[in-house]
Order: sequence, then C-alpha cells, then structure tokens
Amino acid sequence: MKTKFVGLFCLATLIPNAWAYNIVERARLIDDKFKTLEMMKPYGHNFFTDISAVVSTDTMDLRDDADRIEGIDSGNTDDDIDQVNTILRPYYNQEQVLRANINFGIPLFSFEAMGVSFEPNFRFGGGLLAVLTPQSEQSTLTSLIDNLDQVPVEVRSALKSCLNALGPADDGKDLLVLCVQNSTVTQAQVDQVKDVYGVTKIPYSRSLATSTKETPFIDVYAKVEAKAGLWFDYEKGENFFGTVGLYGLGRLDIRKKADALLLLGGGASLDVADNRQINAALDYRLGYRVDNYTVFAAVEELKLAEVSSEDLGAPAYGSSALIRGHGQADYRLGAVKLSPYLGFHKRSGYGLDDGLYIGADTTMHAWEERFGFTVKTQVDKEHFTLGALARLWITHIDLTGKFAVKDEMDGVKLANYYAANLRFFF
Repeated sequence: MKTKFVGLFCLATLIPNAWAYNIVERARLIDDKFKTLEMMKPYGHNFFTDISAVVSTDTMDLRDDADRIEGIDSGNTDDDIDQVNTILRPYYNQEQVLRANINFGIPLFSFEAMGVSFEPNFRFGGGLLAVLTPQSEQSTLTSLIDNLDQVPVEVRSALKSCLNALGPADDGKDLLVLCVQNSTVTQAQVDQVKDVYGVTKIPYSRSLATSTKETPFIDVYAKVEAKAGLWFDYEKGENFFGTVGLYGLGRLDIRKKADALLLLGGGASLDVADNRQINAALDYRLGYRVDNYTVFAAVEELKLAEVSSEDLGAPAYGSSALIRGHGQADYRLGAVKLSPYLGFHKRSGYGLDDGLYIGADTTMHAWEERFGFTVKTQVDKEHFTLGALARLWITHIDLTGKFAVKDEMDGVKLANYYAANLRFFF
C-alpha cells in the first residue's frame, strides 16, 4: 500500500495543471501549504505566542517599484503607460506573496472525562495574506472601463458613452472630470468609482480610445483573517489522540485587477473591501499511534453557522473546509531521530494532487530534549522545502525556504518563498 501511494504521489507531481490562472484559488493553495508546515512544527504546538512571516523572492522590490508609479504624471497618458510597463516588466507573470500571522494562547486547567484526558487552551489572533501578479495585455480604453466590474454596469456604460464626446484636446486629462462636465455621468457616480477603487483620477488616452495598446495590470488578492476560541487536545489510552476546536472565524478580503489607468490613478493599494463575514467554525482531528507509527485525519475551518456578514457580499475566499490526512514513522538512530512522512491537504479550488506532499525530519536532542535541532526536507508538486528548526527550552524558532521545482503554474512563474517562525510554548 505504501509503495502504491508513493508511486501515485510521484505521478501526480508530473501532471500539468490545465486550468487558467485564478488568483483566489492560488491564494487558498499557498495559504494551506504554509498552514500544513505550521501544523508539523515539532516544538510548541500549544503556544503562548506564535509569530510567522512569509515573503516571496521579489515581493519587497515590487512594492518599492510600485510606489514609483503613483508619481508618474507627464501629461501624456500613453507615455505614462509606457513608463509603467518599463517598471513592471521585470515582474510580469511572476507571483508575489506576502503572508504574516500573530497568535496567542492561554493554557487552561486539564481534566479527564469518560476515560479521555483533555488539555484545553484559549487561542486568539489573526493574519494577512496578499498575492500580487503583475501582467500585461492588449487593451483599449473601452476594455479598461469594462474592468471596473465592482461598480454598477450603468456607470460603466455611461463612462463608455462619454468617450464619444471627447477629442484630442482632452488627452491626458481626468476622464472622470470630463464626463461630469459633459453631463454623461453624475458626481455621485464618479465618487462611487473613486471610493470603490481608491483612485483620485482616471487619465484619458486618445490613442487608447481608438486603438489597442500593451497595458500593464496587477492581479491583486488580499485577505485578512482572525480567529478566537477554545481548542481541546485529547488522548484516550495509549493509542488515540486528537484535537477539537470551537471558535469564531472572521474574514474580509479584496480581489481586483489594478490595470494601467487604476495604477496611474493611485488605485494599486491593498485597501480591503467591506465584505466582512464571521462564522462559527470547528476543527477536529482524530489520530492513532502504535509503536513508532502515527496517522491522523482532520477537518479544519468547518463552517457551523454564520454569525454575521455585510450586505456587500461574502469574502471571495469562501467558507470551504480544509481536509487533511497525514502519516509518519519515527526511527531512533542513537541520538538522531529520523521521521519520514507523507500526507495531503484539500480545499475547494485546487486538486488533490496539488496538496500531496512527502518528506522527512531529521532531529537531534540534548538535555532531556530541552534543546533540539531539526532539519526538514519536503517535496510537493511545486516546491522543494528545506528548513532548519530549533528548540531552545520553551522557544521554537525556524527558517524555511520553499524552492520551485517547476518553472510555472497556469502560465505564471512560480516564486521561491522564505518563511520564519517564532513560538514561545507551554
């Protein structure tokens, strides 16, 4: 059975993904990859403080270069778009990721009931995930206006009608101001566009109104998430173990296409839309250990009920549960412990083959395991993972790199990720 499973894993990592690029689905997969790494931390599963951060190779360089775009204003929209292309071209079709989390835990009194030992703790915290993918496309001014799909269709139709009344003398001026002046749109509609997209203007381009041009855009997804509730670790006898978590899960996010005109108008920020949703959620894990073997299955973020939401709609991330399975063996070789493992994670939006992983931890301990050092190696469909993890009494610290093992996914170049984690645990 194990040989067949490993063979299936290796085959799945070679199967190309035929789906078109979807930044929200990519965000789910990337988030779950790092949640899986955090799940396997050998030290400090129950923590006082847990701080983690992830950044891809060129994310901070992209941020610095994107800050230059808002200051571009030569008076010629075509020249401005060419400047934006020049700035963003080194990043085209490359996925950039930023992820940060901080969580806190408070241990509660342990107890036993019906032969089961429980160790409860209260946890709260939250984090941010942002995925940005710069790209370019052949566009016209009409198609760029069609991209404003977060405002009503009648507003977009009015802006397109306004183009017929504009001429060469209007080139480089603010399209929103021009359309109010000729009474094609109302000031209230203009204010709605500015509020939704965070722009101060939309520059008019005469050539874009009559022909196509290579224009840049940044595909943007950002998610803010918070959790608070009770988790119960439990054990029954020598073999069964698991975790039950009951908590509130709050999310809000934004999914937008920041094209050339929005970039020049100052609309490339990660302002989060007003689509907050809070759900009552459940985590449940059931595991079994015998001798040096451990297996478990789990469901996480299972929605039990909606507590509150905004009228503007639910987060694009959705409320699908995360399902996972994991198996591990531990072998002692003198002072060294070798722990090979394999498993999977699955959520709506990506395939089972995307969540398969196989790896091994090599650990050395000293002073009755108060000090330890672990080297983590792991491979999945997209990345090879190498990490160095250390225990220093009640402190866990690690540095991990995920290095792409294939050039691209869905037409977008895969990034290398660098992660750091600090925990103080009980």
